[in-house]
Amino acid sequence: MGVAGFKETMTSKERTVAALTGRPFDRIPVNLLISDHAARVIGVTVGEYNNSVKLMAQGQIAAWRRYGADNVNTGPGLTGIAEALGSKVAFPDSTPYIAAPVLEHESLLDTLKIPDPEADGRLPIFLDAASLVLEEIGDQVPLGMTCAGPFTTAASVRGTERFLKDLRRNPAFVHRLLRLTTDSILRFARAAYARGARIGLADPTASGTMIGIGQFQEFALPYLKEVCAVIREEFGAAPSLHICGNTTRIWNEMAETGASVLSLDNAVDLAEAKAQVGGRVALLGNIHPTATMYLGTPEDVRANARSCLAKAWDTPKGYILGLGCGLPIDTPPENIHALVAAAREYGRFPLEPQRFDVTAPAHATGTLAAAV
Repeated sequence: MGVAGFKETMTSKERTVAALTGRPFDRIPVNLLISDHAARVIGVTVGEYNNSVKLMAQGQIAAWRRYGADNVNTGPGLTGIAEALGSKVAFPDSTPYIAAPVLEHESLLDTLKIPDPEADGRLPIFLDAASLVLEEIGDQVPLGMTCAGPFTTAASVRGTERFLKDLRRNPAFVHRLLRLTTDSILRFARAAYARGARIGLADPTASGTMIGIGQFQEFALPYLKEVCAVIREEFGAAPSLHICGNTTRIWNEMAETGASVLSLDNAVDLAEAKAQVGGRVALLGNIHPTATMYLGTPEDVRANARSCLAKAWDTPKGYILGLGCGLPIDTPPENIHALVAAAREYGRFPLEPQRFDVTAPAHATGTLAAAV
């Protein structure tokens, strides 16, 4: 969908870089974690998509061409590193999940080895798919490879319930496991950057709804800081970071990780985040993925987008319009089109607060028109 009188003049890659470096851009970037929804775009099952280099690449390219968002992503998602370490993943025709954690007994930890990204699990699939996507559209759009952070990967290797109990009863074991998962992520990251991709971190098990701030500071923060520091030192820019749930109490710690962008859940207030950490790190978010994108109407999407823009458009370190979490697999396509159209209508440069004033009529400043 387009907007009458507006035509995009930048590629997704140019637009994203400009928005994060304080330079003019044609419209606000839209970042969507279109992972398994890409299977719906090309008419295959989630299992088929997740186990095929060709289908994964085709799905990401087709989704980008259909919707016009400003990123593509080829995993390994929340399960890929843990799977390569030995955990078993189930593939219903919905979100894949860890069906059998590999580390049932603490004594097995010494048997686990850092995975080879070119050989173990499905890591080669993600990397080869990234190469195909980059070959076809890499000059136009950033390709991210979102993977679970050290804490969440450890929970997927150990089993979340066991792992959370381990935090109290055997912290030394937890740190040994986190050393393994951190080194595994870094090895995969180096392989991803060698292909021309970038890394994003998602650490949902480190959420404030799962652990206390003291546990975050002891078990999650040091390893996230290490991953961000190593990637920044070796490749020039730190990864983004997403943590699900109400992260208000750990915003300062999230900024302290050194991440380049903080992706915020819809459970938190963007204006408060901007005031607290927006001078230290760029923000992304936080349209409701379920209530708005999956269950809402295109008008709901536009209203939610305007609200997010009104709160965060002037974040000192930069702002990207996006969701509070991953895109639900069965999100109606018209809602995805509506989000990108909202960015074109309300987020075109120069940004003007009255354009996305939530008290104004929804279409006071532009008319949705045919795609441009």
